[in-house]
Amino acid sequence: MQTYASFSKLFVTVAAAAALGACVPVETRPTLNEARTTRVDNSVANDTVLQPGEIRGEVIAVSPDRREIRVRTDSRGDRILSYDSARTRVSYHGWDYTVDNLEAGDVIAFRVPRDSSYVDTIRVYEPVQARTTPPRTTRPLARSNLVEGTVERVQYDLGVFDVRTPSGELVTVSIPFRASSADIDSFRRLRSGDYVRVEGQYVNRDNLQLYSFLAPR
Repeated sequence: MQTYASFSKLFVTVAAAAALGACVPVETRPTLNEARTTRVDNSVANDTVLQPGEIRGEVIAVSPDRREIRVRTDSRGDRILSYDSARTRVSYHGWDYTVDNLEAGDVIAFRVPRDSSYVDTIRVYEPVQARTTPPRTTRPLARSNLVEGTVERVQYDLGVFDVRTPSGELVTVSIPFRASSADIDSFRRLRSGDYVRVEGQYVNRDNLQLYSFLAPR
């Protein structure tokens, strides 16, 4: 009788432990898009502190075919970072991602590679969403998404070109990975001196991500 009571008590204890275990949520990695728009405790991931030896820069364009990232550093100098699609790690809020998750306008922190030809770790310092989405308490800045002017430089390998507007402003336009075939053809036909009119979204003051070419076609 005592043995049966002991067995029953043990069964209840194990069942209760299993039930408690089933209630513990399993932490899953969010997509980078989800992580970009989620508030994270700074005690867990202090992303906006530059670590010793790190260089901060803004992503201008990512070229998967060449495995290169064009970055504009705080000193306003452009730098080309080579990466390994299988080994280069992109981290944000303590989670690891791949380079193809980066977006034009992201501010990243990186170290200059010494023992290899490619950068091995890239940290998202500030995502583009945090820089382009205004606080709810303020009205969004009125800024046109139409840009027209004279093409000054075309970098076909990086998928970007510079436009000098009639007001004298220089805007760098980047071609997204999922651009239409018509827009890709228009980009490939661009030459310095061409007059263009494009529609897109500003990722910062001087950089526009293309939606479509309005002229020429």
